[in-house]
Amino acid sequence: MLHDSVDAARPGDEVEITGIYMNRYDQIANAKHGFPVFQTLIEVNNLKRFGDEAIIELTDEDKQAIRQLAREPKIAQKIFNSIAPSIYGHEFIK
Repeated sequence: MLHDSVDAARPGDEVEITGIYMNRYDQIANAKHGFPVFQTLIEVNNLKRFGDEAIIELTDEDKQAIRQLAREPKIAQKIFNSIAPSIYGHEFIK
């Protein structure tokens, strides 16, 4: 965790993290043990502590709107297009 996210959680907190998995080759441990040793890291982009969520109740109008959207034939395509709209194409990645 870097910068502002360092103190976002304490030991023992249940968290959900989003980040980049990385592994680094550890040459010193390789020489010591005689076989490849890798250090596993996750560079945290987002951290969410469980228990911090605000409880939000859906209104009847919200539920009706969700059900109406679910009936549309190309709802999946609309969701894919709404994710990262500045990136053109790459539907498979989205």
